[in-house]
Amino acid sequence: MPRKKPDLLSSQREKVKVDVTIQTSNLKDGSGKTRTYGSVSHRKVTIRQILAELEENHSTLASKELMFYVAQELSQLMMDKFRQGYAVELMGFGTMFPTMRGSIRETDTPSTIAKHFDVGFTPSKKARDAIKNLTVRHVLDVPQQHYITSVSSTLQKESDKSIPLNAIVRMTGKSIKLGGPACGLYAAPVSRNWSGTQLPDRSTWIKQEHVCRNTPSTLEFFLDGMTEGKWVFIVETSLSAGGKTLKQSVLFHSQPVKVSAAIKLG
Repeated sequence: MPRKKPDLLSSQREKVKVDVTIQTSNLKDGSGKTRTYGSVSHRKVTIRQILAELEENHSTLASKELMFYVAQELSQLMMDKFRQGYAVELMGFGTMFPTMRGSIRETDTPSTIAKHFDVGFTPSKKARDAIKNLTVRHVLDVPQQHYITSVSSTLQKESDKSIPLNAIVRMTGKSIKLGGPACGLYAAPVSRNWSGTQLPDRSTWIKQEHVCRNTPSTLEFFLDGMTEGKWVFIVETSLSAGGKTLKQSVLFHSQPVKVSAAIKLG
Protein backbone atom coordinates (compact mmCIF):
# COMPACT_ATOMS: atom_id res chain seq x y z
CA MET A 1 0.00 0.00 0.00
CA PRO A 2 1.64 3.31 -1.06
CA ARG A 3 2.08 5.90 1.62
CA LYS A 4 -0.62 8.60 1.50
CA LYS A 5 0.68 11.87 0.16
CA PRO A 6 -0.17 15.15 1.89
CA ASP A 7 -3.01 17.22 0.41
CA LEU A 8 -1.52 18.93 -2.65
CA LEU A 9 -3.85 21.93 -2.36
CA SER A 10 -2.88 22.66 1.21
CA SER A 11 0.80 21.85 0.75
CA GLN A 12 1.43 24.50 -1.92
CA ARG A 13 2.80 27.56 -0.20
CA GLU A 14 4.50 29.40 -3.04
CA LYS A 15 2.27 31.79 -4.97
CA VAL A 16 1.64 30.89 -8.62
CA LYS A 17 1.64 33.80 -11.08
CA VAL A 18 -0.89 33.88 -13.93
CA ASP A 19 -1.67 36.36 -16.70
CA VAL A 20 -5.01 38.19 -16.73
CA THR A 21 -6.46 39.58 -19.97
CA ILE A 22 -8.86 42.53 -19.82
CA GLN A 23 -11.61 42.25 -22.43
CA THR A 24 -14.43 44.54 -23.51
CA SER A 25 -18.01 43.33 -23.13
CA ASN A 26 -20.73 44.01 -25.70
CA LEU A 27 -23.00 44.95 -22.78
CA LYS A 28 -23.25 48.41 -21.27
CA ASP A 29 -23.61 49.33 -17.61
CA GLY A 30 -26.47 51.43 -16.20
CA SER A 31 -24.81 54.70 -17.23
CA GLY A 32 -24.19 53.52 -20.81
CA LYS A 33 -20.45 52.99 -20.33
CA THR A 34 -18.70 49.96 -21.79
CA ARG A 35 -18.15 47.08 -19.39
CA THR A 36 -14.89 45.20 -19.15
CA TYR A 37 -14.15 41.79 -17.70
CA GLY A 38 -11.08 39.69 -17.07
CA SER A 39 -10.09 36.20 -18.16
CA VAL A 40 -7.25 34.07 -16.80
CA SER A 41 -4.68 32.62 -19.19
CA HIS A 42 -4.26 29.03 -18.05
CA ARG A 43 -2.69 25.81 -19.14
CA LYS A 44 -4.64 22.58 -19.47
CA VAL A 45 -3.63 19.29 -17.88
CA THR A 46 -5.15 15.94 -18.87
CA ILE A 47 -5.78 12.91 -16.68
CA ARG A 48 -3.14 11.04 -18.71
CA GLN A 49 -0.53 13.66 -17.83
CA ILE A 50 -1.44 13.50 -14.14
CA LEU A 51 -1.24 9.71 -14.10
CA ALA A 52 2.10 9.77 -15.92
CA GLU A 53 3.40 12.19 -13.28
CA LEU A 54 2.22 9.87 -10.50
CA GLU A 55 4.03 6.95 -12.10
CA GLU A 56 7.18 8.98 -12.70
CA ASN A 57 7.28 10.10 -9.06
CA HIS A 58 6.65 6.52 -7.86
CA SER A 59 3.55 7.76 -6.04
CA THR A 60 1.60 4.56 -6.74
CA LEU A 61 2.19 0.83 -7.11
CA ALA A 62 -0.22 0.62 -10.07
CA SER A 63 0.81 1.32 -13.67
CA LYS A 64 -0.52 4.39 -15.43
CA GLU A 65 -2.36 2.13 -17.89
CA LEU A 66 -4.26 0.45 -15.04
CA MET A 67 -4.96 3.80 -13.37
CA PHE A 68 -6.23 5.27 -16.65
CA TYR A 69 -8.56 2.28 -17.13
CA VAL A 70 -9.98 2.80 -13.62
CA ALA A 71 -10.29 6.55 -14.23
CA GLN A 72 -12.20 5.92 -17.49
CA GLU A 73 -14.57 3.48 -15.78
CA LEU A 74 -15.16 5.91 -12.92
CA SER A 75 -15.76 8.78 -15.36
CA GLN A 76 -18.28 6.69 -17.32
CA LEU A 77 -20.20 5.72 -14.16
CA MET A 78 -20.30 9.35 -13.01
CA MET A 79 -21.59 10.43 -16.44
CA ASP A 80 -24.27 7.73 -16.33
CA LYS A 81 -25.44 9.02 -12.94
CA PHE A 82 -25.50 12.56 -14.31
CA ARG A 83 -27.65 11.38 -17.25
CA GLN A 84 -30.07 9.97 -14.69
CA GLY A 85 -30.49 13.39 -13.12
CA TYR A 86 -28.16 12.96 -10.15
CA ALA A 87 -25.94 15.72 -8.80
CA VAL A 88 -22.40 14.31 -8.99
CA GLU A 89 -19.63 15.21 -6.55
CA LEU A 90 -16.33 15.60 -8.43
CA MET A 91 -13.84 14.25 -5.90
CA GLY A 92 -13.42 17.37 -3.80
CA PHE A 93 -13.57 19.95 -6.60
CA GLY A 94 -17.28 20.60 -6.35
CA THR A 95 -20.66 19.31 -7.44
CA MET A 96 -22.04 19.18 -10.99
CA PHE A 97 -25.81 19.11 -11.33
CA PRO A 98 -28.65 19.53 -13.87
CA THR A 99 -30.16 23.02 -13.80
CA MET A 100 -32.42 25.31 -15.84
CA ARG A 101 -31.38 28.45 -17.74
CA GLY A 102 -33.47 31.24 -19.18
CA SER A 103 -37.02 32.44 -18.65
CA ILE A 104 -39.82 29.87 -18.46
CA ARG A 105 -43.53 30.66 -18.70
CA GLU A 106 -46.29 28.83 -16.85
CA THR A 107 -47.91 27.95 -20.18
CA ASP A 108 -44.78 26.30 -21.61
CA THR A 109 -45.12 22.62 -22.49
CA PRO A 110 -42.77 20.00 -20.97
CA SER A 111 -40.94 19.69 -24.31
CA THR A 112 -40.35 23.45 -24.39
CA ILE A 113 -39.21 23.50 -20.76
CA ALA A 114 -36.78 20.64 -21.48
CA LYS A 115 -34.89 22.93 -23.89
CA HIS A 116 -33.81 25.00 -20.86
CA PHE A 117 -31.83 22.18 -19.23
CA ASP A 118 -28.21 23.13 -18.63
CA VAL A 119 -25.20 22.10 -16.56
CA GLY A 120 -24.63 23.74 -13.19
CA PHE A 121 -21.52 23.55 -11.03
CA THR A 122 -20.91 24.57 -7.43
CA PRO A 123 -17.20 24.67 -6.51
CA SER A 124 -16.18 23.26 -3.14
CA LYS A 125 -14.54 25.31 -0.37
CA LYS A 126 -11.32 23.42 -1.06
CA ALA A 127 -11.42 24.50 -4.73
CA ARG A 128 -12.10 28.11 -3.76
CA ASP A 129 -9.23 28.00 -1.29
CA ALA A 130 -6.94 26.63 -4.03
CA ILE A 131 -7.26 29.75 -6.19
CA LYS A 132 -6.07 31.88 -3.26
CA ASN A 133 -2.68 30.49 -4.22
CA LEU A 134 -2.80 32.49 -7.48
CA THR A 135 -1.43 35.99 -7.99
CA VAL A 136 -1.43 38.24 -11.08
CA ARG A 137 1.78 38.31 -13.11
CA HIS A 138 0.75 40.48 -16.08
CA VAL A 139 -2.41 42.38 -17.02
CA LEU A 140 -2.83 42.15 -20.80
CA ASP A 141 -5.05 43.97 -23.27
CA VAL A 142 -7.00 41.73 -25.60
CA PRO A 143 -6.24 42.27 -29.30
CA GLN A 144 -9.03 44.14 -31.08
CA GLN A 145 -11.26 41.71 -32.98
CA HIS A 146 -12.92 44.11 -35.45
CA TYR A 147 -11.39 47.21 -36.99
CA ILE A 148 -11.12 49.25 -40.20
CA THR A 149 -7.64 50.02 -41.52
CA SER A 150 -8.36 52.06 -44.65
CA VAL A 151 -11.12 53.59 -46.79
CA SER A 152 -10.29 54.64 -50.34
CA SER A 153 -11.71 54.95 -53.82
CA THR A 154 -11.07 52.22 -56.37
CA LEU A 155 -10.84 55.02 -58.98
CA GLN A 156 -7.84 56.65 -57.29
CA LYS A 157 -4.72 55.80 -55.37
CA GLU A 158 -5.12 54.75 -51.72
CA SER A 159 -2.95 57.71 -50.72
CA ASP A 160 -5.47 60.25 -52.12
CA LYS A 161 -7.03 62.29 -49.35
CA SER A 162 -10.61 62.40 -50.61
CA ILE A 163 -13.22 60.14 -52.17
CA PRO A 164 -15.34 61.37 -55.09
CA LEU A 165 -19.11 61.07 -54.85
CA ASN A 166 -19.36 58.71 -57.82
CA ALA A 167 -16.68 56.35 -56.52
CA ILE A 168 -16.72 52.69 -55.71
CA VAL A 169 -15.25 52.62 -52.21
CA ARG A 170 -12.94 49.91 -50.94
CA MET A 171 -12.78 49.42 -47.16
CA THR A 172 -10.14 47.12 -45.66
CA GLY A 173 -9.75 45.83 -42.13
CA LYS A 174 -10.17 42.83 -39.86
CA SER A 175 -13.44 40.96 -39.33
CA ILE A 176 -15.49 43.57 -41.18
CA LYS A 177 -17.74 41.14 -43.05
CA LEU A 178 -21.44 42.02 -42.80
CA GLY A 179 -23.60 39.19 -41.52
CA GLY A 180 -25.90 37.88 -38.81
CA PRO A 181 -29.24 39.16 -37.50
CA ALA A 182 -28.09 42.78 -37.09
CA CYS A 183 -25.71 44.14 -39.68
CA GLY A 184 -25.23 47.08 -42.00
CA LEU A 185 -22.81 49.57 -43.49
CA TYR A 186 -23.49 53.24 -42.79
CA ALA A 187 -22.06 56.70 -43.43
CA ALA A 188 -22.55 59.60 -41.03
CA PRO A 189 -21.52 63.26 -41.43
CA VAL A 190 -19.14 64.59 -38.77
CA SER A 191 -17.81 68.02 -37.88
CA ARG A 192 -14.19 69.10 -38.16
CA ASN A 193 -13.62 68.73 -34.43
CA TRP A 194 -15.25 65.29 -34.12
CA SER A 195 -13.12 63.37 -31.59
CA GLY A 196 -14.09 59.82 -32.55
CA THR A 197 -14.75 58.77 -28.95
CA GLN A 198 -18.51 58.53 -29.56
CA LEU A 199 -20.43 57.53 -32.66
CA PRO A 200 -22.57 60.22 -34.34
CA ASP A 201 -26.27 60.15 -33.47
CA ARG A 202 -27.88 57.18 -35.21
CA SER A 203 -30.54 59.40 -36.77
CA THR A 204 -27.80 60.85 -39.03
CA TRP A 205 -26.61 57.50 -40.37
CA ILE A 206 -27.19 56.77 -44.06
CA LYS A 207 -27.22 53.10 -44.96
CA GLN A 208 -24.99 52.11 -47.86
CA GLU A 209 -27.18 49.63 -49.68
CA HIS A 210 -25.08 48.76 -52.71
CA VAL A 211 -22.36 46.48 -51.32
CA CYS A 212 -20.72 44.55 -54.14
CA ARG A 213 -17.99 42.78 -52.15
CA ASN A 214 -18.35 41.46 -48.61
CA THR A 215 -15.43 39.54 -47.10
CA PRO A 216 -13.78 39.50 -43.64
CA SER A 217 -11.01 41.81 -44.86
CA THR A 218 -12.65 43.87 -47.63
CA LEU A 219 -15.93 45.68 -48.29
CA GLU A 220 -16.59 47.38 -51.63
CA PHE A 221 -19.65 49.56 -52.15
CA PHE A 222 -21.15 52.50 -54.06
CA LEU A 223 -21.74 55.71 -52.15
CA ASP A 224 -25.43 56.33 -51.44
CA GLY A 225 -27.18 59.54 -50.37
CA MET A 226 -24.05 61.48 -49.44
CA THR A 227 -22.88 65.03 -50.11
CA GLU A 228 -19.51 66.74 -50.09
CA GLY A 229 -17.99 67.03 -46.63
CA LYS A 230 -16.42 65.04 -43.82
CA TRP A 231 -17.87 61.58 -43.18
CA VAL A 232 -17.22 58.52 -41.07
CA PHE A 233 -18.14 54.99 -42.13
CA ILE A 234 -19.72 52.69 -39.54
CA VAL A 235 -19.88 48.90 -39.74
CA GLU A 236 -22.34 46.82 -37.73
CA THR A 237 -21.96 43.05 -37.86
CA SER A 238 -23.13 40.04 -35.89
CA LEU A 239 -20.23 37.84 -36.98
CA SER A 240 -17.25 37.10 -34.75
CA ALA A 241 -13.65 37.12 -35.94
CA GLY A 242 -14.03 33.37 -36.50
CA GLY A 243 -17.23 33.80 -38.53
CA LYS A 244 -19.66 32.58 -35.86
CA THR A 245 -22.91 34.43 -35.10
CA LEU A 246 -22.68 36.71 -32.07
CA LYS A 247 -25.47 37.10 -29.51
CA GLN A 248 -25.10 40.87 -29.83
CA SER A 249 -23.83 42.86 -32.80
CA VAL A 250 -20.65 44.95 -32.68
CA LEU A 251 -20.17 48.49 -34.02
CA PHE A 252 -16.91 50.06 -35.16
CA HIS A 253 -16.03 53.01 -37.36
CA SER A 254 -13.40 54.34 -39.73
CA GLN A 255 -11.29 57.44 -39.41
CA PRO A 256 -12.99 60.56 -40.86
CA VAL A 257 -12.98 60.61 -44.66
CA LYS A 258 -13.33 63.65 -46.93
CA VAL A 259 -15.92 63.21 -49.67
CA SER A 260 -15.47 65.52 -52.68
CA ALA A 261 -17.36 66.33 -55.87
CA ALA A 262 -17.79 63.61 -58.46
CA ILE A 263 -14.99 63.24 -60.98
CA LYS A 264 -15.52 63.06 -64.73
CA LEU A 265 -14.95 59.68 -66.29
CA GLY A 266 -13.78 59.15 -69.85
